[in-house]
Amino acid sequence: MARKPDISLKKQAKQSRSIATVAAIVEAATYILARDGMGGFTSNKVAERAGVNVASFYQYFPNKEALLFHIITLTWEEQLARLQPILTQQGPSAAERLRSFIGELMMVEAAEADLRRAIRAVSVELRDTSEFKSLIARGATLLHEFIADALKDRVPEDIEFVVDCTAILITSFTERATDEHTSMSHLMRQADFLSDVLIGRFGLT
Repeated sequence: MARKPDISLKKQAKQSRSIATVAAIVEAATYILARDGMGGFTSNKVAERAGVNVASFYQYFPNKEALLFHIITLTWEEQLARLQPILTQQGPSAAERLRSFIGELMMVEAAEADLRRAIRAVSVELRDTSEFKSLIARGATLLHEFIADALKDRVPEDIEFVVDCTAILITSFTERATDEHTSMSHLMRQADFLSDVLIGRFGLT
């Protein structure tokens, strides 16, 4: 059985100088991931790109997997900050919220398609860690709460199955669509199509 990588930070950056160092490392790593994928991603190359010595890298990250998870966490936090308010806002109907959510997700993915493709490839190596599972669970909880609120007294007994299938459908559709590097207008047509499918399936108004 393969040993799970240690993806926890060695220490948190608190002083302005250390915060700037970590930010430079993250920026360099993000650039390399988006340009070269995992093939060109090493601790030495990240440190060189960031303008720091590799010892500074290891002050904060025990290995490159820890840095990768840190980038995934930052990306996920930014995405949730944009998407959560859409599903939880009061006023718009459930159908309108779902349509807005899928459209926004398409735009988020398309804006950084190369980076997100690299992150998805990296995630395969980290998905069995407790930290990664906890991160993904936050998105599942958000979707679960939205579906339960939207369906109200029509919530199915197997709602966990429904949530899981819905998440797979939305993420798979979005990833495939944005990987094709089509125009934004075409992506929005695809987003509307997927929205129509789910709105019809759930009977939302």
